[in-house]
Order: sequence, then C-alpha cells, then structure tokens
Amino acid sequence: MQVTPELLKGMNLFEFLKVEELKDIASLAKIEEFESGDYVFKEGDKAEKIYLVLEGRVAVEIEVGPGKRMVVYTETKGKMFGYPSLVKPHVFTTYARCLDKVKLITIKADDLVEKIFKKDCRRGYLVMNKLAEIIAQKLKETRMQLISLAHS
Repeated sequence: MQVTPELLKGMNLFEFLKVEELKDIASLAKIEEFESGDYVFKEGDKAEKIYLVLEGRVAVEIEVGPGKRMVVYTETKGKMFGYPSLVKPHVFTTYARCLDKVKLITIKADDLVEKIFKKDCRRGYLVMNKLAEIIAQKLKETRMQLISLAHS
C-alpha cells in the first residue's frame, strides 16, 4: 500500500492542507505495521519520525513508578503522535504501545523539515501551528486526567 495525498488529508496534522500540497509530503511517507503489544517507541528513544494512525489504537503511556505505566491518552485513526521528532531535544518522553494490530503512516522528521518546510515556509508554519494545537489539546487532556486522579 502506498501513501497517497488523500490518505494524508484524513490525518489531523495535515487536514487543513490541499491535496495538491500533500503530494510531496506523501512521497516521503511509508506505512509500518505493528502487532498488538508492540512498542512503537519507548521513553528515552531518539525521536526521528512522526506517526499517523491509519488503523488500530496506540496507547501513549508515562512511567509513574518502577515498572509501572499509566495511559495518558489513546491515539486512533487519523491522529498524529511522536511530536518530539519535530521539537528539540528530539527524544521521546513517553511510551507508545499498540493496543491492536496497527498500521501507521511514518515520515522522517528531518526529511519533512529539510525537503518541505525549508523550501515552503508557509506550509512549514501552518503544519507547526497545527502541531502546537495538537500539543495544547494533549496538555489539556492530561491536565483533566490529573484533576480527575486528584479527586478520586
């Protein structure tokens, strides 16, 4: 299966771009498959790719004690995760564990920045602005979860 501009248009990170603007991004993308229970990445791993969920669910977890993890959110079809690949210091601070058999669209962050964003600053700005919105939403969700835990 090949990544098409239409597939990328269905992903939250790129939904606002025109199909025409997604052609060169699609050429950088690959599809990777994982089994249920597999880790896409672990805390401390170097962050080199962004991930877009095509099929399945991925739990994003934090370590809350020795060998103990807590799910902070679950990514489903159309959602992006792995933003540390686009933000310094480019190291994952969470775990991403597949809850099902998962298909992900992956894009090397360096390729996205060097081949697309540096040549088309407008697109780079728009995508990074959308990324900021996604991160802000994740922070809000995590805050609500912490409030809920504090009251239980």
